[in-house]
This record gives sequence, C-alpha cells and structure tokens, in this order.
Amino acid sequence: MSRKGRKNRNNLEINKRICKQLILHRVWNNLPQREIAKDMQTTFQQYQKVERCYNRIFAEQLVSICKNRGWRSEIIMEADPQETLNEWISRDYPYKEDPNIKDAQVRIMPDKYHKIKRSWDVLDKSAQRNYYGDMSDAEKIMNI
Repeated sequence: MSRKGRKNRNNLEINKRICKQLILHRVWNNLPQREIAKDMQTTFQQYQKVERCYNRIFAEQLVSICKNRGWRSEIIMEADPQETLNEWISRDYPYKEDPNIKDAQVRIMPDKYHKIKRSWDVLDKSAQRNYYGDMSDAEKIMNI
C-alpha cells in the first residue's frame, strides 16, 4: 500500500490527538522541543514536523519519550487532550476566593494554558494541509 493510501481522515484525527497530547505534555512540563527530539533520537526540526502533523511519530519514538519523561503512553495515545488539560488545570490551579466579589470563586489560568490552546488552534488549522501534503482534492475525498 502506498504512503498516500494510509493517510485517511481517521488516521489524521488520531495523529492530531497524539500531536496535541505531545504539545500539552511538553508545554505543561516547560520542555523545549529539542529535549523531546533528544528523547526520540532525532533532530529538533524532525520533532517540530511531528507536532505540526507533517510527519507521524513512530511507536518506538513515542515509547522512548514516555519512558524518558515518565509519561503514560496510554494517555498520549488514547485520551482526549482537552480532558487531560482540564484535569491538570483543576489539579494544579484550583479555584480561589475572589476578594472583590462576595462568595465568588476565580481561577487564574497560567500562561502555559494559553500557549497550549494557541498551539492547538494552529495545529487544527494546518494539520490537514500538512498531513496530506499536496494531494489533490479528489484524492483527499477518496481517503475520507
């Protein structure tokens, strides 16, 4: 089967989910892309392409990252990234009393939350183009 034949809509969604989890885990832990690239035994540029859905990550690379960082591979492969982010926000940034409003609770979102969300927005906008490359519209439709 050709490489293009393996790229279908379902695989794109799986790839996006894994990419979002990698972005989430990396940014949440304040790691630069070059550190994750070292875990994969690849270059920074190659890892950057993984996060942008240009390249897919190999299973052994994902296992290596998880092993080196102590991350759970089943979360990266299967969990919904938004649910993971929500869980981590609730755990690490609980609601606090708002001194200006009686009986009000506020949660101050950390900068990394906004960085993660911006990265996900960019990924959502560019993933299909990056993943399929320069395939024709007809080829994309046939793979959906």
